[in-house]
Amino acid sequence: MPAIAGERHADPSGDHRAPDLLLRCQGLVKNFAAVRALRGVDFEIMAGRVRGLVGENGAGKSTLAKIIAGVYQPDAGAIELEGRPARFGGADHALAQRIVTVHQDINLVQTMTVAENILLNNEPTYGFGIIRQSAMRESVTRLLEQYEIGVRADSVVGDLPNDLKKMVQIVKAVSLDPKILLLDEPTSSLTDAEVRVALRLIRRLAADGVGLVLISHYLHEIFEVCDDLTVMRDGEVVADGPVRETSLPQVVAAMVGRHVETSRRAKNAADSEARGPLLQVESLTVSGRLHGVSFALRAGEVLGVTGLAGSGLGELAKAIFGAAGGGKVTGRIVVDGHSVRPGDPAASLAAGIALLTSDRLREGILPDFTLVENIVLPILPRFARFAGVLDKAAMVETAARNMERLRVRAPGPFALARQLSGGNQQKVLFAKWLETMPKVFVMDEPTIGIDVGSKAEIRGIIDEIAATGVGIVLVTTELEELVSLCDRVLVMFRGELVAEL
Repeated sequence: MPAIAGERHADPSGDHRAPDLLLRCQGLVKNFAAVRALRGVDFEIMAGRVRGLVGENGAGKSTLAKIIAGVYQPDAGAIELEGRPARFGGADHALAQRIVTVHQDINLVQTMTVAENILLNNEPTYGFGIIRQSAMRESVTRLLEQYEIGVRADSVVGDLPNDLKKMVQIVKAVSLDPKILLLDEPTSSLTDAEVRVALRLIRRLAADGVGLVLISHYLHEIFEVCDDLTVMRDGEVVADGPVRETSLPQVVAAMVGRHVETSRRAKNAADSEARGPLLQVESLTVSGRLHGVSFALRAGEVLGVTGLAGSGLGELAKAIFGAAGGGKVTGRIVVDGHSVRPGDPAASLAAGIALLTSDRLREGILPDFTLVENIVLPILPRFARFAGVLDKAAMVETAARNMERLRVRAPGPFALARQLSGGNQQKVLFAKWLETMPKVFVMDEPTIGIDVGSKAEIRGIIDEIAATGVGIVLVTTELEELVSLCDRVLVMFRGELVAEL
């Protein structure tokens, strides 16, 4: 990955000696049914160096990590561990070779103490199977102090907040004396202060000769702490090399497969600034899930909202539409100068707010109804004639017109929704909500679970909708959508907005 002049990054290790090769993967292939998850992947882990592993969701990062950790076996290719051929029959086999993984999900025993979790199956004993409780507490206390973790060894894990549980999980991995440490989104639930502690710990382990792999969506952390970087896309390694020889724009371009054109978005942003706010959200709160969210959206603007799982993305999308799911909703929502009662979907729909949910099968389409019925459902009163009789010819014409406009591939308007592919079902949902003539269109993961070709079509539809002056709130974890579609991006963490990009 050649660097862009003027954007070189310092080598975090400050050590330019040739490192020892711990593990080498050559030509790894992994298939899941008809899906090829890895396509001839080469990958190296060096002693005393931190390798970042980045890519969009579905790029193959987790599959590669699970092969190295022994969870999956490759269908083809070879692995060498310290120069010798290796094939791990399971996670225990890899662990015996001191290959340790910190998973994104917390996998601690909630009813045990911190000390019991960290030394599980490695407890000090008196020789008769009786655990030396005081020695265990003292050993873990030293570890916690050494790595700056502010928790007591005798605290019950289930009583801790998730951020401290994550730190305990990291210390547990370190206590196993890893030769290779795989870190999957280790900072995803941490506070800023804890992130600093975790990154210092990563560098300290590298200084001790551990080979580390850091999988992260936080590219600023990758550039801060990693020596080397591997970028994956569609199951392949598309870029690889020292971090100091690349730049953030180059990495993003490698991840999405092209350089991102920003001139259109800059023009849209300038135009929307001149128009003033279409949607104003002020201190929107849903008990226990969202906390004082405030932002503004302008006509024709695509406002991205992103964050990791559990950040409150879906909750925000539903709360804007008034479908908060039973939680108490407070705050203020204003559309085009008119206040909308929070927590009332009917009022939101009447005000011109539409919501495309992330779960199209349970909350979107009616699978056993026709495409006509699905598309006209929100606007049925429009087709009512004398004595409540529906004008079915007009309903069919409306559905057919939308199917042609959005290029829905189906046998016809009377086909059942369940007969369509995921991408075409999603287009039907777009048609349904566009017929309500929304002013504000909230889209929650609009391309989730559909094929690459349909994703491109849906993204084109989003662009076309914004061009008509509709304000779009695009809730997505897809990097390509954030960089190619959005004029601005808001970042959420624990139900709060924490940054604007």
